[in-house]
Amino acid sequence: MKKTLLLSMALGLAGAASLSAATVEVFLTGSTAFRANVYTACTKLYATAPTIYYGNAASGGADSGFSSSTASWVMTGTPITQLTNISGNTLIVHGLFTGSIQGTATVEQGTPLKYASPVGTANGLCSAYVTNRPTIGFSDASSSVTPFNAGANACNEESVAVIPFVISKSNGGGVLTNISNISTEQLVYGIDKGFLPYSSWSGKLTDTNVNIYIAQRTLDSGTRRAETAIAQYSYGDPVGIYIYDETNNVWFLPTKTGITTSGTTNGNVVGPAGLNNVNANYGSGYVGGGDLRDHALKPNSANNTSIGFISMSDTKSTALGGSNWANVVSFNGYWPTAAGAGLRGNTGTNDFSPITLGYYPLWSEEIMVYPSDIDNNTLHADKKISTYQLGSQADPGSFIGVFNYQTKVYGGSPLTGSIENEIELSKTGAGGATAIRLNEMKANRQAVGGKIFPY
Repeated sequence: MKKTLLLSMALGLAGAASLSAATVEVFLTGSTAFRANVYTACTKLYATAPTIYYGNAASGGADSGFSSSTASWVMTGTPITQLTNISGNTLIVHGLFTGSIQGTATVEQGTPLKYASPVGTANGLCSAYVTNRPTIGFSDASSSVTPFNAGANACNEESVAVIPFVISKSNGGGVLTNISNISTEQLVYGIDKGFLPYSSWSGKLTDTNVNIYIAQRTLDSGTRRAETAIAQYSYGDPVGIYIYDETNNVWFLPTKTGITTSGTTNGNVVGPAGLNNVNANYGSGYVGGGDLRDHALKPNSANNTSIGFISMSDTKSTALGGSNWANVVSFNGYWPTAAGAGLRGNTGTNDFSPITLGYYPLWSEEIMVYPSDIDNNTLHADKKISTYQLGSQADPGSFIGVFNYQTKVYGGSPLTGSIENEIELSKTGAGGATAIRLNEMKANRQAVGGKIFPY
């Protein structure tokens, strides 16, 4: 019996030794609107700057201009000491941001995705990909307002931050220069039709045939869900979707099921196809916030009379109007920051008090969904992290315990390596933060699009 016990102890020690030299991998997916905040926080999960590789455009990334806005990447290196549950291991974090609701669904259903591998040109393109089930999915909309309820699928759901949205005009100019606000009534009507007559702003009968198109995301978009929920639509309610043909400079009603990355008349989905063309399963529209920005709002043509519901992060880009938030308009006369119209071109700190105090409604809580017990989750047979290592917000030292540390829960100061900490640091960066810490909110809502009430 003693020999058996000693053998068991020896095997246990051998297992611990092999684990200490192992590689722990986390696979992230979901929200394109929140991808930059996630990327930046991930870089702080390493003791020294991680080595980063990027997926190419055909795989959801980009072929050049690699940055926090790139939707496909992988980081590798030694984890920070605060990640005590992962101590002694190499940490590899894969990111592939396909859309909020698709992200929630793929985590809950264990759907394999194609991720970048940490080989190739450092700080450039990766040279190989790996197919794996995602570990964590980020979403701009709580799972309760989608068909994929986390609680019913052996998954946890945690709030991460508040993500502000805005309505931005395209670079088309012309009649758009006379549009400085959009109302709830206009949004409700425009979502259904896919456009609004310019006469709803000008009041002139002669402008009824001039259309202001509402650039729309695919059905798996949490940003689209936030937009439709604010207009009191249910998930899956039909909406009008038009695609901009960048070659002929016209908006068209898509009828085909192909995939295109340039918004031409060859297809109805603008953005990467996804593994097995999964993005086509969610209907017409733009896959990511970056796709909507670059292929719907950015084209500078007098025929491009469009507006789009888009995150503060994506519309901060100087691709729209030449400076930060240059093309943003107010909603019902309110702006997301205390600067009002001064938000346009702002390079300083953003004061989000119109959101935190409850009178600007275009926002939602960013959430993350992950398996509650990944060790025994049969849908995650290819897991490369244990339940102990992955943890939860309540497990200090675990991946999520650091990554989604919240001072709203624990008090103190934001923890290095947490998304909350990166939001705090970004307040003093160029153009200010594009997300809001949970502990700054003085108002709340039970679900995206719901009534706002004070704490």
